Amino acid sequence: MSTMNDVALRAGVSLKTVSRVVNGEPSVSEQTRQKVKAAIAELDFRPNSVARNLRTGRIDVVGLVLPQLSQPYFSSLAEAVMREAERHGLTVLIELTDGDAEAEMALVREHGPHLGGLVMYPVGLSDAQARTVAGIVPTVFMSERAYDAPVDRVAMANREGVRALVGHMVSLGYTRIAALGADHSDLPERSAAHLRLDGYRDGLRDAGLPCLPELVVDVHPQWSRQLGAAGVRRLIDRGTSFDAVVAFADALALGALHAVQEAGLRIPAEVAVAGFDDTDEAGYSYPSLTSVAPGTAQIAREALALLSDRMNDAAAQPAERLVVADFELMVRESTLGGMATWGGA
Repeated sequence: MSTMNDVALRAGVSLKTVSRVVNGEPSVSEQTRQKVKAAIAELDFRPNSVARNLRTGRIDVVGLVLPQLSQPYFSSLAEAVMREAERHGLTVLIELTDGDAEAEMALVREHGPHLGGLVMYPVGLSDAQARTVAGIVPTVFMSERAYDAPVDRVAMANREGVRALVGHMVSLGYTRIAALGADHSDLPERSAAHLRLDGYRDGLRDAGLPCLPELVVDVHPQWSRQLGAAGVRRLIDRGTSFDAVVAFADALALGALHAVQEAGLRIPAEVAVAGFDDTDEAGYSYPSLTSVAPGTAQIAREALALLSDRMNDAAAQPAERLVVADFELMVRESTLGGMATWGGA
């Protein structure tokens, strides 16, 4: 079995430098870091994390708690978090909750004491539960909702992104814009569904257009291609007139694309469609999908930076920090007006 000494000799650096790279310390040049990583790969060196944790008093395993991975956004977020964690010398364990608060709490109680930190996309947690989580393990929430708890948060610009998307539709001449993905159930007030619906209303208000109840399509409990297609079919079957669809997730939008073309309608000449998340599929759908890119890489980067601070010196950090990621509107064929027409005759 290779040792750190073997790695140091192969890379031509000191043992201390190898230790710094293995522990994710920043005080190493990128060129040297890459040399050490190459030597580690060539020698198949595997650091003894247990010994390192005993020596440093730090647990280098963090949890990533998500509602699901079947939705494309969460799988891309998980990949981004894992890549960023590697830069910090951390190993990630992924747990899924289906958005159930009791499942979220059960996972934290069972695994939290054995983790160095936690990155969590909470769905149903109350303020009291959030305080409990923070008391068990250093935690960063990926959430727009503010909790009465000492947890850092990284948020996406849900409301602002959908507002920009509606403004884009209006600028192209669309006026009967359906919202696909609303949720009027008992989700917390500042859930993504509620914030994106607020952004939809903001965009209509900016344009002087009414928010018509018949154009707001509830989708519950999860956003998926199947439910996106079903929501658009309901509009069509009811005879509701609409010339555009703003879907609150790419998964919904991809289902909407299918249902619109299934009905023989041309995209975007008769119905424009846009989504939110800018997943890989958005660039390769037929037609390619206009979508809001919510800054997934930035969200992962900021979450791991905040968590690393908490893990290294929690007492020195403010009670709660908030970072809102930048967003970008990725305009593609599904909304390009007369520039491209797909589907139908």
